[in-house]
Amino acid sequence: MLVLVAGALLDRGRPALDAVRPESISATVRFLSDDLLEGRGTGTRAHAIAEKYVATRMQALGLRPAGEAGYLQQVKLCETRAQGQLIVDGAEVKDVLVAGDCGAPDRTVEGELAFAGYGQAGELPELRGKIAMVLAGAPASLPSTQRALASSNEDKLKRLRAAGAVAEVVLTTPELEARRPWALLQRNFVNGQAYDADDLPPLPVAYLDLGESDRLRQRPGSRARLHLTQTSRSFESGNVIGLLPGDSPETIVYSAHLDHLGICAPGTRDPICNGAIDNATGIAEVLEIARGFAALPKRERSVLFIAVTGEERGLLGSAWFVRHPTVKRERMIANLNLDQLLPAYPVGELVLRGAELSTLEDHVRAAAAELELAIVPDPVPEQNFFARSDQLNFARIGVPSACLWQGFSGPRGEAAFKDFRSNRYHQPGDEWLPAYDWEAAAQMARAELLVGISLLSGPRPRWKPQSPFR
Repeated sequence: MLVLVAGALLDRGRPALDAVRPESISATVRFLSDDLLEGRGTGTRAHAIAEKYVATRMQALGLRPAGEAGYLQQVKLCETRAQGQLIVDGAEVKDVLVAGDCGAPDRTVEGELAFAGYGQAGELPELRGKIAMVLAGAPASLPSTQRALASSNEDKLKRLRAAGAVAEVVLTTPELEARRPWALLQRNFVNGQAYDADDLPPLPVAYLDLGESDRLRQRPGSRARLHLTQTSRSFESGNVIGLLPGDSPETIVYSAHLDHLGICAPGTRDPICNGAIDNATGIAEVLEIARGFAALPKRERSVLFIAVTGEERGLLGSAWFVRHPTVKRERMIANLNLDQLLPAYPVGELVLRGAELSTLEDHVRAAAAELELAIVPDPVPEQNFFARSDQLNFARIGVPSACLWQGFSGPRGEAAFKDFRSNRYHQPGDEWLPAYDWEAAAQMARAELLVGISLLSGPRPRWKPQSPFR
Protein backbone atom coordinates (compact mmCIF):
# COMPACT_ATOMS: atom_id res chain seq x y z
CA MET A 1 0.00 0.00 0.00
CA LEU A 2 1.40 3.40 -1.03
CA VAL A 3 1.54 5.80 1.90
CA LEU A 4 2.15 9.52 1.30
CA VAL A 5 2.21 12.53 3.56
CA ALA A 6 -0.83 14.67 2.74
CA GLY A 7 0.12 17.25 0.14
CA ALA A 8 3.58 15.78 -0.54
CA LEU A 9 2.70 14.44 -3.98
CA LEU A 10 0.97 17.67 -4.95
CA ASP A 11 3.98 19.72 -3.80
CA ARG A 12 6.35 17.50 -5.76
CA GLY A 13 4.19 17.77 -8.86
CA ARG A 14 3.41 21.48 -8.75
CA PRO A 15 5.88 22.56 -11.48
CA ALA A 16 4.53 19.85 -13.77
CA LEU A 17 0.85 20.54 -13.07
CA ASP A 18 1.34 24.26 -13.61
CA ALA A 19 2.85 23.56 -17.04
CA VAL A 20 -0.38 22.01 -18.40
CA ARG A 21 -2.19 24.49 -20.63
CA PRO A 22 -5.86 24.06 -21.56
CA GLU A 23 -5.48 26.33 -24.60
CA SER A 24 -2.77 24.04 -25.95
CA ILE A 25 -5.05 21.02 -25.62
CA SER A 26 -7.78 22.89 -27.49
CA ALA A 27 -5.41 23.96 -30.27
CA THR A 28 -4.01 20.46 -30.74
CA VAL A 29 -7.47 18.93 -30.93
CA ARG A 30 -8.59 21.63 -33.34
CA PHE A 31 -5.71 20.92 -35.71
CA LEU A 32 -5.82 17.13 -35.57
CA SER A 33 -9.60 17.04 -36.13
CA ASP A 34 -9.65 19.58 -38.96
CA ASP A 35 -11.10 18.42 -42.28
CA LEU A 36 -7.67 18.92 -43.86
CA LEU A 37 -6.48 15.81 -41.97
CA GLU A 38 -9.38 13.80 -43.40
CA GLY A 39 -10.01 11.83 -40.21
CA ARG A 40 -6.45 10.49 -39.84
CA GLY A 41 -7.21 7.09 -41.34
CA THR A 42 -4.54 4.50 -40.61
CA GLY A 43 -1.87 4.44 -43.32
CA THR A 44 -3.17 7.50 -45.18
CA ARG A 45 -1.24 10.60 -46.17
CA ALA A 46 -3.34 12.53 -43.67
CA HIS A 47 -2.23 10.15 -40.89
CA ALA A 48 1.39 10.67 -41.99
CA ILE A 49 0.89 14.43 -41.60
CA ALA A 50 -0.46 13.84 -38.09
CA GLU A 51 2.60 11.67 -37.34
CA LYS A 52 4.93 14.48 -38.40
CA TYR A 53 2.97 16.97 -36.34
CA VAL A 54 3.19 14.87 -33.18
CA ALA A 55 6.89 14.13 -33.78
CA THR A 56 7.71 17.83 -34.10
CA ARG A 57 5.71 18.58 -30.95
CA MET A 58 7.67 15.90 -29.10
CA GLN A 59 10.92 17.39 -30.35
CA ALA A 60 9.87 20.88 -29.23
CA LEU A 61 9.08 19.53 -25.75
CA GLY A 62 12.55 18.03 -25.44
CA LEU A 63 11.63 14.36 -25.89
CA ARG A 64 14.31 12.14 -27.38
CA PRO A 65 13.47 10.06 -30.45
CA ALA A 66 12.53 6.54 -29.32
CA GLY A 67 11.25 4.95 -32.51
CA GLU A 68 13.17 2.87 -35.00
CA ALA A 69 13.76 5.78 -37.39
CA GLY A 70 13.83 8.91 -35.28
CA TYR A 71 10.46 9.29 -33.59
CA LEU A 72 8.71 6.84 -35.93
CA GLN A 73 8.14 3.11 -35.78
CA GLN A 74 6.61 1.82 -39.00
CA VAL A 75 3.90 -0.79 -38.43
CA LYS A 76 3.58 -3.33 -41.25
CA LEU A 77 -0.08 -3.97 -42.03
CA CYS A 78 -2.37 -5.86 -44.36
CA GLU A 79 -5.73 -4.44 -45.41
CA THR A 80 -8.48 -6.50 -46.99
CA ARG A 81 -11.85 -5.62 -48.45
CA ALA A 82 -14.20 -8.56 -48.45
CA GLN A 83 -17.61 -9.63 -49.61
CA GLY A 84 -19.29 -12.81 -48.60
CA GLN A 85 -22.37 -14.93 -48.32
CA LEU A 86 -23.59 -17.11 -45.50
CA ILE A 87 -25.83 -19.95 -46.70
CA VAL A 88 -27.71 -22.02 -44.09
CA ASP A 89 -29.59 -25.13 -45.20
CA GLY A 90 -29.54 -23.82 -48.77
CA ALA A 91 -30.96 -20.33 -47.99
CA GLU A 92 -28.92 -17.15 -47.96
CA VAL A 93 -28.82 -15.27 -44.64
CA LYS A 94 -29.49 -11.54 -45.05
CA ASP A 95 -27.75 -8.67 -43.21
CA VAL A 96 -24.32 -10.28 -42.99
CA LEU A 97 -20.95 -8.54 -42.82
CA VAL A 98 -17.96 -10.75 -43.61
CA ALA A 99 -14.51 -9.77 -42.40
CA GLY A 100 -11.60 -10.57 -44.67
CA ASP A 101 -8.43 -12.10 -43.28
CA CYS A 102 -5.76 -11.33 -45.94
CA GLY A 103 -5.83 -14.99 -46.98
CA ALA A 104 -6.84 -16.59 -50.27
CA PRO A 105 -8.83 -14.22 -52.52
CA ASP A 106 -11.70 -16.69 -53.03
CA ARG A 107 -12.63 -19.57 -50.76
CA THR A 108 -15.50 -21.41 -49.16
CA VAL A 109 -15.77 -22.85 -45.65
CA GLU A 110 -18.46 -25.38 -44.81
CA GLY A 111 -19.56 -27.02 -41.59
CA GLU A 112 -22.32 -27.71 -39.11
CA LEU A 113 -23.43 -24.74 -37.00
CA ALA A 114 -22.67 -25.09 -33.29
CA PHE A 115 -23.72 -22.63 -30.61
CA ALA A 116 -20.70 -21.76 -28.43
CA GLY A 117 -22.20 -19.27 -25.94
CA TYR A 118 -19.90 -16.32 -25.33
CA GLY A 119 -16.91 -18.30 -26.57
CA GLN A 120 -15.39 -18.74 -23.12
CA ALA A 121 -13.07 -21.63 -22.35
CA GLY A 122 -15.47 -23.48 -20.04
CA GLU A 123 -18.50 -23.41 -22.34
CA LEU A 124 -17.20 -24.55 -25.73
CA PRO A 125 -18.99 -27.59 -27.20
CA GLU A 126 -17.42 -30.05 -29.66
CA LEU A 127 -16.32 -27.75 -32.51
CA ARG A 128 -14.02 -29.81 -34.71
CA GLY A 129 -14.90 -29.03 -38.32
CA LYS A 130 -17.84 -26.83 -37.30
CA ILE A 131 -18.80 -23.17 -37.70
CA ALA A 132 -19.11 -21.66 -34.23
CA MET A 133 -21.96 -19.27 -33.44
CA VAL A 134 -20.73 -16.96 -30.67
CA LEU A 135 -22.57 -14.24 -28.76
CA ALA A 136 -20.87 -10.86 -28.90
CA GLY A 137 -19.62 -9.57 -25.56
CA ALA A 138 -19.45 -11.51 -22.29
CA PRO A 139 -21.75 -12.50 -19.42
CA ALA A 140 -23.16 -9.55 -17.48
CA SER A 141 -22.42 -11.39 -14.24
CA LEU A 142 -18.69 -10.73 -14.57
CA PRO A 143 -17.07 -7.69 -12.88
CA SER A 144 -16.57 -4.72 -15.20
CA THR A 145 -12.94 -5.16 -16.25
CA GLN A 146 -13.09 -8.97 -16.34
CA ARG A 147 -16.18 -8.68 -18.52
CA ALA A 148 -14.32 -6.39 -20.88
CA LEU A 149 -11.46 -8.89 -21.15
CA ALA A 150 -13.84 -11.79 -21.75
CA SER A 151 -15.46 -9.82 -24.59
CA SER A 152 -12.29 -9.77 -26.71
CA ASN A 153 -13.10 -11.50 -30.01
CA GLU A 154 -9.40 -11.88 -30.72
CA ASP A 155 -9.11 -14.17 -27.70
CA LYS A 156 -12.33 -15.98 -28.62
CA LEU A 157 -10.95 -16.73 -32.11
CA LYS A 158 -7.83 -18.31 -30.63
CA ARG A 159 -9.95 -20.56 -28.40
CA LEU A 160 -12.26 -21.51 -31.28
CA ARG A 161 -9.32 -22.36 -33.54
CA ALA A 162 -7.74 -24.47 -30.81
CA ALA A 163 -11.06 -26.31 -30.42
CA GLY A 164 -11.12 -27.13 -34.14
CA ALA A 165 -13.71 -24.63 -35.46
CA VAL A 166 -13.37 -23.62 -39.13
CA ALA A 167 -15.14 -20.23 -38.93
CA GLU A 168 -16.96 -17.93 -36.51
CA VAL A 169 -20.38 -16.32 -36.77
CA VAL A 170 -20.76 -13.44 -34.31
CA LEU A 171 -24.31 -13.02 -33.03
CA THR A 172 -25.50 -9.52 -32.14
CA THR A 173 -27.22 -9.24 -28.76
CA PRO A 174 -29.83 -6.64 -27.76
CA GLU A 175 -27.28 -5.06 -25.42
CA LEU A 176 -24.71 -4.74 -28.21
CA GLU A 177 -27.30 -3.33 -30.62
CA ALA A 178 -28.16 -0.64 -28.06
CA ARG A 179 -24.48 0.24 -27.57
CA ARG A 180 -23.28 -0.15 -31.16
CA PRO A 181 -26.12 -0.11 -33.69
CA TRP A 182 -25.78 -2.25 -36.81
CA ALA A 183 -25.49 0.89 -38.97
CA LEU A 184 -22.39 1.89 -37.02
CA LEU A 185 -20.76 -1.49 -37.67
CA GLN A 186 -21.60 -1.14 -41.35
CA ARG A 187 -19.82 2.24 -41.35
CA ASN A 188 -16.79 0.66 -39.68
CA PHE A 189 -16.62 -1.85 -42.56
CA VAL A 190 -16.49 0.87 -45.25
CA ASN A 191 -12.68 0.83 -45.41
CA GLY A 192 -12.31 -2.92 -44.98
CA GLN A 193 -10.35 -4.65 -42.24
CA ALA A 194 -6.69 -4.34 -41.34
CA TYR A 195 -4.30 -6.56 -39.41
CA ASP A 196 -0.70 -6.53 -38.32
CA ALA A 197 1.20 -8.36 -41.04
CA ASP A 198 2.75 -10.71 -38.48
CA ASP A 199 -0.53 -11.54 -36.71
CA LEU A 200 -3.32 -12.39 -39.15
CA PRO A 201 -6.64 -13.72 -37.80
CA PRO A 202 -6.87 -17.51 -37.42
CA LEU A 203 -10.45 -17.90 -38.74
CA PRO A 204 -12.87 -16.14 -41.12
CA VAL A 205 -15.61 -14.21 -39.30
CA ALA A 206 -19.17 -13.27 -40.25
CA TYR A 207 -21.26 -10.77 -38.27
CA LEU A 208 -25.07 -10.91 -38.20
CA ASP A 209 -27.57 -8.19 -37.34
CA LEU A 210 -29.89 -8.63 -34.37
CA GLY A 211 -32.80 -10.17 -36.27
CA GLU A 212 -30.70 -12.73 -38.14
CA SER A 213 -28.79 -13.50 -34.93
CA ASP A 214 -32.01 -14.35 -33.09
CA ARG A 215 -33.15 -16.61 -35.93
CA LEU A 216 -29.86 -18.40 -36.47
CA ARG A 217 -29.29 -19.03 -32.77
CA GLN A 218 -32.29 -21.34 -32.83
CA ARG A 219 -30.76 -23.50 -35.57
CA PRO A 220 -27.71 -25.34 -34.19
CA GLY A 221 -26.94 -28.43 -36.21
CA SER A 222 -27.90 -26.77 -39.50
CA ARG A 223 -25.48 -27.06 -42.40
CA ALA A 224 -23.78 -23.76 -43.27
CA ARG A 225 -21.48 -22.49 -46.00
CA LEU A 226 -19.48 -19.26 -45.79
CA HIS A 227 -18.20 -17.97 -49.13
CA LEU A 228 -15.59 -15.21 -48.97
CA THR A 229 -13.99 -13.11 -51.73
CA GLN A 230 -11.41 -10.47 -50.83
CA THR A 231 -8.76 -8.20 -52.23
CA SER A 232 -5.77 -7.43 -50.01
CA ARG A 233 -2.87 -5.00 -49.94
CA SER A 234 0.19 -4.44 -47.78
CA PHE A 235 0.86 -0.99 -46.34
CA GLU A 236 2.47 0.78 -43.39
CA SER A 237 1.47 3.34 -40.78
CA GLY A 238 3.54 4.93 -38.03
CA ASN A 239 3.65 4.88 -34.25
CA VAL A 240 5.26 8.07 -32.91
CA ILE A 241 7.48 7.53 -29.86
CA GLY A 242 9.42 9.95 -27.65
CA LEU A 243 11.33 9.51 -24.39
CA LEU A 244 12.13 11.71 -21.43
CA PRO A 245 15.05 9.91 -19.74
CA GLY A 246 15.28 9.65 -15.98
CA ASP A 247 17.89 8.46 -13.52
CA SER A 248 16.67 4.86 -13.95
CA PRO A 249 15.93 2.97 -17.19
CA GLU A 250 12.68 1.77 -15.60
CA THR A 251 10.00 3.41 -17.72
CA ILE A 252 6.46 4.73 -17.27
CA VAL A 253 4.53 4.51 -20.56
CA TYR A 254 1.83 6.96 -21.65
CA SER A 255 -0.12 6.12 -24.79
CA ALA A 256 -2.99 7.40 -26.90
CA HIS A 257 -4.11 6.49 -30.38
CA LEU A 258 -3.51 8.97 -33.17
CA ASP A 259 -5.68 7.40 -35.85
CA HIS A 260 -9.41 7.65 -36.45
CA LEU A 261 -11.80 6.38 -39.14
CA GLY A 262 -10.79 8.65 -42.01
CA ILE A 263 -13.34 9.21 -44.77
CA CYS A 264 -16.10 7.10 -43.25
CA ALA A 265 -19.19 8.25 -45.17
CA PRO A 266 -18.09 8.70 -48.80
CA GLY A 267 -20.59 10.41 -51.05
CA THR A 268 -22.36 12.28 -48.24
CA ARG A 269 -22.35 16.00 -47.48
CA ASP A 270 -19.91 15.51 -44.58
CA PRO A 271 -17.91 12.34 -45.32
CA ILE A 272 -15.14 12.74 -42.73
CA CYS A 273 -15.09 11.19 -39.26
CA ASN A 274 -12.79 13.79 -37.67
CA GLY A 275 -12.14 12.06 -34.34
CA ALA A 276 -11.88 15.09 -32.06
CA ILE A 277 -12.86 13.29 -28.86
CA ASP A 278 -11.83 9.91 -30.28
CA ASN A 279 -8.95 10.51 -29.93
CA ALA A 280 -7.38 13.89 -30.62
CA THR A 281 -8.11 14.76 -26.98
CA GLY A 282 -6.00 11.81 -25.85
CA ILE A 283 -3.06 12.88 -28.02
CA ALA A 284 -3.37 16.50 -26.90
CA GLU A 285 -3.41 15.53 -23.23
CA VAL A 286 -0.45 13.15 -23.62
CA LEU A 287 1.55 16.03 -25.14
CA GLU A 288 0.63 18.25 -22.18
CA ILE A 289 1.61 15.48 -19.78
CA ALA A 290 4.98 15.36 -21.55
CA ARG A 291 5.26 19.13 -21.10
CA GLY A 292 4.61 18.64 -17.40
CA PHE A 293 7.25 15.95 -16.93
CA ALA A 294 9.76 18.04 -18.88
CA ALA A 295 9.22 20.86 -16.36
CA LEU A 296 10.34 18.73 -13.40
CA PRO A 297 13.89 19.34 -12.19
CA LYS A 298 14.36 15.61 -11.48
CA ARG A 299 12.90 12.35 -12.81
CA GLU A 300 13.86 9.18 -10.97
CA ARG A 301 12.40 6.98 -13.74
CA SER A 302 12.15 7.49 -17.49
CA VAL A 303 8.86 8.34 -19.21
CA LEU A 304 7.88 7.09 -22.68
CA PHE A 305 5.15 8.68 -24.80
CA ILE A 306 3.56 6.77 -27.68
CA ALA A 307 1.02 8.00 -30.24
CA VAL A 308 -0.09 4.66 -31.64
CA THR A 309 -1.64 3.98 -35.00
CA GLY A 310 -4.35 1.54 -35.99
CA GLU A 311 -6.39 1.50 -32.79
CA GLU A 312 -9.64 1.89 -34.70
CA ARG A 313 -8.64 -1.02 -36.96
CA GLY A 314 -8.13 -3.37 -34.00
CA LEU A 315 -5.47 -2.02 -31.57
CA LEU A 316 -2.87 -2.70 -34.26
CA GLY A 317 -0.17 -0.12 -33.47
CA SER A 318 0.05 -1.03 -29.79
CA ALA A 319 0.00 -4.75 -30.63
CA TRP A 320 2.92 -4.20 -33.00
CA PHE A 321 4.80 -2.15 -30.40
CA VAL A 322 4.53 -4.76 -27.65
CA ARG A 323 5.82 -7.42 -30.06
CA HIS A 324 8.56 -5.09 -31.36
CA PRO A 325 9.26 -2.80 -28.38
CA THR A 326 11.77 0.02 -28.69
CA VAL A 327 12.21 -0.08 -24.91
CA LYS A 328 12.95 -3.41 -23.27
CA ARG A 329 9.76 -5.03 -22.07
CA GLU A 330 11.04 -5.65 -18.55
CA ARG A 331 11.78 -1.93 -18.14
CA MET A 332 8.16 -0.89 -18.67
CA ILE A 333 6.62 -0.60 -15.19
CA ALA A 334 3.15 0.77 -16.02
CA ASN A 335 1.00 1.98 -18.91
CA LEU A 336 -1.49 4.82 -18.67
CA ASN A 337 -3.56 4.98 -21.85
CA LEU A 338 -5.77 7.96 -22.72
CA ASP A 339 -8.80 7.45 -24.94
CA GLN A 340 -12.16 9.17 -25.51
CA LEU A 341 -11.86 11.86 -22.86
CA LEU A 342 -14.89 14.13 -23.21
CA PRO A 343 -14.22 17.74 -22.10
CA ALA A 344 -17.87 18.66 -21.61
CA TYR A 345 -18.04 19.02 -17.82
CA PRO A 346 -15.70 19.56 -14.84
CA VAL A 347 -13.91 16.44 -13.63
CA GLY A 348 -14.92 15.32 -10.15
CA GLU A 349 -14.44 11.56 -10.45
CA LEU A 350 -12.06 8.91 -11.74
CA VAL A 351 -12.96 5.43 -12.96
CA LEU A 352 -10.09 2.96 -12.57
CA ARG A 353 -10.64 0.84 -15.71
CA GLY A 354 -7.84 -1.65 -15.18
CA ALA A 355 -5.87 0.01 -12.38
CA GLU A 356 -7.77 -2.12 -9.85
CA LEU A 357 -6.07 -5.23 -11.24
CA SER A 358 -2.67 -4.17 -9.89
CA THR A 359 -1.08 -1.97 -7.26
CA LEU A 360 -1.17 0.77 -9.88
CA GLU A 361 -4.46 1.46 -8.12
CA ASP A 362 -2.51 2.78 -5.11
CA HIS A 363 -0.84 5.42 -7.25
CA VAL A 364 -4.15 6.42 -8.84
CA ARG A 365 -5.84 6.72 -5.45
CA ALA A 366 -2.94 8.79 -4.09
CA ALA A 367 -3.21 11.24 -7.00
CA ALA A 368 -7.00 11.36 -6.80
CA ALA A 369 -6.89 12.14 -3.09
CA GLU A 370 -4.49 15.03 -3.65
CA LEU A 371 -6.73 16.45 -6.39
CA GLU A 372 -9.94 15.77 -4.40
CA LEU A 373 -11.32 13.43 -7.06
CA ALA A 374 -13.62 10.58 -6.04
CA ILE A 375 -12.87 7.04 -7.21
CA VAL A 376 -16.14 5.57 -8.50
CA PRO A 377 -17.29 2.33 -10.16
CA ASP A 378 -17.60 2.30 -13.94
CA PRO A 379 -21.08 3.70 -14.66
CA VAL A 380 -21.20 1.97 -18.07
CA PRO A 381 -19.56 -1.47 -17.57
CA GLU A 382 -21.46 -2.83 -20.57
CA GLN A 383 -19.22 -0.70 -22.82
CA ASN A 384 -16.31 -3.11 -22.12
CA PHE A 385 -13.82 -0.26 -22.47
CA PHE A 386 -10.82 -2.06 -21.02
CA ALA A 387 -10.75 -4.53 -23.92
CA ARG A 388 -11.36 -1.85 -26.54
CA SER A 389 -8.27 0.31 -26.32
CA ASP A 390 -4.50 0.02 -26.34
CA GLN A 391 -3.86 -0.59 -22.62
CA LEU A 392 -5.05 -4.15 -23.26
CA ASN A 393 -1.97 -5.01 -25.29
CA PHE A 394 0.39 -3.71 -22.59
CA ALA A 395 -1.47 -5.75 -19.98
CA ARG A 396 -1.13 -8.84 -22.15
CA ILE A 397 2.67 -8.64 -21.95
CA GLY A 398 2.58 -8.21 -18.18
CA VAL A 399 2.69 -4.41 -17.82
CA PRO A 400 0.16 -3.12 -15.22
CA SER A 401 -2.12 -0.86 -17.24
CA ALA A 402 -5.15 1.38 -17.00
CA CYS A 403 -7.34 3.59 -19.13
CA LEU A 404 -8.54 6.08 -16.52
CA TRP A 405 -11.80 7.85 -17.28
CA GLN A 406 -13.53 10.88 -15.84
CA GLY A 407 -16.85 9.22 -15.00
CA PHE A 408 -20.05 11.26 -15.08
CA SER A 409 -19.54 13.59 -12.10
CA GLY A 410 -23.31 14.07 -11.97
CA PRO A 411 -26.34 14.28 -14.29
CA ARG A 412 -24.70 16.85 -16.58
CA GLY A 413 -21.85 14.49 -17.34
CA GLU A 414 -24.17 11.55 -17.90
CA ALA A 415 -26.24 13.58 -20.37
CA ALA A 416 -23.10 14.74 -22.20
CA PHE A 417 -21.79 11.17 -22.46
CA LYS A 418 -25.08 9.83 -23.82
CA ASP A 419 -25.31 12.68 -26.32
CA PHE A 420 -21.77 12.01 -27.56
CA ARG A 421 -22.31 8.26 -27.90
CA SER A 422 -25.60 8.73 -29.75
CA ASN A 423 -24.80 11.66 -32.00
CA ARG A 424 -21.03 11.94 -32.54
CA TYR A 425 -19.15 8.75 -31.62
CA HIS A 426 -17.65 7.27 -34.82
CA GLN A 427 -19.65 9.78 -36.83
CA PRO A 428 -18.76 12.94 -38.78
CA GLY A 429 -20.11 15.02 -35.87
CA ASP A 430 -17.08 14.21 -33.66
CA GLU A 431 -15.49 17.61 -34.27
CA TRP A 432 -13.73 20.34 -32.28
CA LEU A 433 -16.36 22.52 -30.64
CA PRO A 434 -15.70 25.91 -29.00
CA ALA A 435 -18.28 25.00 -26.35
CA TYR A 436 -16.08 22.21 -25.00
CA ASP A 437 -14.60 22.80 -21.54
CA TRP A 438 -10.85 22.77 -22.20
CA GLU A 439 -10.05 23.40 -18.54
CA ALA A 440 -11.82 20.10 -17.84
CA ALA A 441 -9.50 18.49 -20.38
CA ALA A 442 -6.56 20.02 -18.51
CA GLN A 443 -7.99 18.64 -15.24
CA MET A 444 -7.89 15.14 -16.67
CA ALA A 445 -4.37 15.63 -17.99
CA ARG A 446 -3.22 16.80 -14.55
CA ALA A 447 -4.78 13.75 -12.89
CA GLU A 448 -2.98 11.38 -15.29
CA LEU A 449 0.21 13.40 -14.81
CA LEU A 450 0.05 13.22 -11.03
CA VAL A 451 -0.35 9.43 -11.19
CA GLY A 452 2.86 9.35 -13.20
CA ILE A 453 4.64 11.59 -10.72
CA SER A 454 3.69 9.13 -8.00
CA LEU A 455 5.20 6.39 -10.17
CA LEU A 456 8.49 8.27 -10.59
CA SER A 457 9.72 7.30 -7.15
CA GLY A 458 6.99 5.07 -5.73
CA PRO A 459 6.80 1.27 -5.63
CA ARG A 460 6.76 -0.53 -8.95
CA PRO A 461 3.18 -1.72 -9.64
CA ARG A 462 2.52 -5.45 -9.32
CA TRP A 463 -0.46 -7.52 -10.42
CA LYS A 464 -2.89 -8.47 -7.69
CA PRO A 465 -3.51 -12.19 -7.05
CA GLN A 466 -6.93 -12.15 -8.74
CA SER A 467 -5.68 -10.43 -11.90
CA PRO A 468 -6.02 -12.45 -15.13
CA PHE A 469 -2.62 -11.10 -16.19
CA ARG A 470 -0.72 -12.28 -13.13
